[in-house]
Amino acid sequence: MNNTDIRKKIKIRAIRVIKRIKSAFKNQDVILVLKLSAVAATSLALSNIHNFFGTMMVGHVGEDAAEQISAMGIALITILTFSAPMNAFGSSAQSLISQLWGKGKRRDAFISFKSALVTSFVISLFMCILVFIFGEWLMKIMSPSQKVANYGKKFLFVRILGLPATSITFVMRGLFDAIGKPEEHLKFNAYSTFVCIVLSYLFVFGIIFPRMELHGFALASTISSFVAAIHGAYLIRPYIKQYFSSRDISDIKYREDILKFALKNLKISIPAFFAQFIASVSFLLFIWFSGLSGVEHQAISFILVNIIGVITLPAMAIGASLAGMVGRLVGQNEIERAKRTFSDMIIIIGIVSSALSLLMILFPETSMRLFSDQKEVIEEGKKTILTFSPSLLFISIGILVINTLIGVGDTKFVIKVEATLHFLFFIPSLFLFGTILKSKSTVLWLVISIYFALLFFVMLWRIISGKWIKKLT
Repeated sequence: MNNTDIRKKIKIRAIRVIKRIKSAFKNQDVILVLKLSAVAATSLALSNIHNFFGTMMVGHVGEDAAEQISAMGIALITILTFSAPMNAFGSSAQSLISQLWGKGKRRDAFISFKSALVTSFVISLFMCILVFIFGEWLMKIMSPSQKVANYGKKFLFVRILGLPATSITFVMRGLFDAIGKPEEHLKFNAYSTFVCIVLSYLFVFGIIFPRMELHGFALASTISSFVAAIHGAYLIRPYIKQYFSSRDISDIKYREDILKFALKNLKISIPAFFAQFIASVSFLLFIWFSGLSGVEHQAISFILVNIIGVITLPAMAIGASLAGMVGRLVGQNEIERAKRTFSDMIIIIGIVSSALSLLMILFPETSMRLFSDQKEVIEEGKKTILTFSPSLLFISIGILVINTLIGVGDTKFVIKVEATLHFLFFIPSLFLFGTILKSKSTVLWLVISIYFALLFFVMLWRIISGKWIKKLT
């Protein structure tokens, strides 16, 4: 075969790939999924944007910025770990409220809503107590630096105060989704995010108020959590009056009905709790091991975790909407159309994530300078970004597929795969390279890249096999 034939074959294949990509972007089912998920994706992205900007601000406070970012990282991921039961319960409550509403059982939907509010609030208070008891001890374990541990403890004890308010907004979001008003929870999410960013700027850098640096961001985040809860309660009140009769609101036997739906929600939330708990503990261990190589490596790791969050949260929302579309198509016996929609969405998300990955590879120093002005953090961060950025493709598609499979009922498979990879590969690798070999953050992020690549290929195999469709038939 001569060079001319090779070039022709390459050209033909390139044309086929371009046509396939064009058809994916023209798929009306995919376009509809993107439209349906736009509000939820924006809302989820906003829920992490304040951490994103907060990290940028704290990263420019001065000579101990790396210590403060490191402390912020271990504190926030500690909160994420303790809030896993609340998050899982909130997700299951959203699902149950939507199901009951869809079946026309408005009274049950309202009881489930009130039950979820009470239960989620109680869970969050219990988690707060645990954090106040064990928080200082955890901060000392999580960082070899006493300075970082002290920063982390103070941040943790201020930020955790906003958890009860956050638990309420989670449940309110579920009712807004159920009644078909997702734009309402986007309002209070966007408003509270704006409040958090503005207050953070004023508190962190000492404009008008005393200069608080890291603790200023913690205070701003807590205040914004209560702003979201109050704003959400204000927005939801007219809808409760509109959709629920006075009998629905008053005819509630708290001891029987509230407990009944609380237990039902708790039962549904168990699989999601284990999945979230495993993921958050793994990241907690990862941040811990990163700190063994130095504070700057721990800071770099948290910066990249922020970047991942902004990318993966919208993918989660799109996955949930895609599950609904695919489920409907399978229910109409349009199997091939469902498969095509699934594959086209994967193509689109893959292209977007690849573009983001390319930008980070081309401008690694600029990416790090957004979050820090310290030379050590920038230099080590550049190496880590170049190592990790190519795996954004695996992460975004992996998260999309996982949430879609969970949405169509293939939850057990997802949990089995994640648990297997966590306990047989991810955690042992972290112990090996983090504790024994004391490798730099670059190596640890390479481990994460391999983990997500393995997860991606297993999930891709599941899609190709078609076994997930059986969960819908």
